[in-house]
Amino acid sequence: MRLLIAYDGSDGAKAAIDDLPFAGLPENSEVNVLAVIDGRTLAKAEAKQVAAGQMDPATPGTMEVCNAVAEEGAERVRGHFPTWTVTAEVCVGAPAWKIIERAETGGGVDLIVLGSRGFGELKRLLFGSVAHHVVTQAKCPVRVGRPRRGPGRGADHPLRIVLGDDGSPDARAALQSVAGRRWPLGTRMLVATFETGVQTRLSNWTPNTVWGGDPVLDSDAAERPAIRVAAQAAELLKAMCRGASVTTLVRPHDPKYGLLDMAETWDGVGADCVFVGATGVRGIERFLVGSVSTTVGLNAPCSVEIVHRRGTGPQR
Repeated sequence: MRLLIAYDGSDGAKAAIDDLPFAGLPENSEVNVLAVIDGRTLAKAEAKQVAAGQMDPATPGTMEVCNAVAEEGAERVRGHFPTWTVTAEVCVGAPAWKIIERAETGGGVDLIVLGSRGFGELKRLLFGSVAHHVVTQAKCPVRVGRPRRGPGRGADHPLRIVLGDDGSPDARAALQSVAGRRWPLGTRMLVATFETGVQTRLSNWTPNTVWGGDPVLDSDAAERPAIRVAAQAAELLKAMCRGASVTTLVRPHDPKYGLLDMAETWDGVGADCVFVGATGVRGIERFLVGSVSTTVGLNAPCSVEIVHRRGTGPQR
């Protein structure tokens, strides 16, 4: 697996790396830790040094500092994953576009990893619009990493994974991503599917669980597309992730708020990571359309992976 980790030395960037041991990633991966400095920021810093007469060769300049930051990130990754091949790189330019450009170089990467917030001023990397642009414009999956939080979050406690699924191709790609990871014994998974059609909103349809928990009692409910989607996803996860327990939830809800709610409150403590497809199906039964994955990625209290099918391009 090939990863690109955007790193600027901030607490958010450190948290994104420290979260990776809980991402189910393979033991052998190739990782590039990328530090990006805005070209205008670099020019201003050097101009200030010249004006102050501080262009002493013995004094570390902006590029040297940035190189040190990238290497710091690489060392942090190596500390967690001694079997990974890890390199550090620095580039100059608009951070969001450099991250995306680098992710598409040399055949592309399988996953971009970045923190939700970064430094300001000279060391800034992941300030608001950068994370937003990467999430919405990257052609490959993006993981917005955040620290595990709250009670029951130690290394010995079970992971809690929420999968948003509407049956669309990108949602299927997110399902395959979860199913293909190496999850520790005891991992808990929730397949969450939400319907937003007019009929659903008017019917006062009550929530259904279809794998574990309360059974679906009537055949009409079992024929609903959302229930079939959730049941199929649960069946695959049970087959592929044998050490995990799988539960499904199907309910009428706005998917943005439904997934954010599950991220915050599921199992009493919330999720460790939410997986969503970058785009979803259209029409009455639509689910993960554009802003849903972006809203969840940028606002969830836990880590979020937004999954594109390879070669499908950015979401709209």
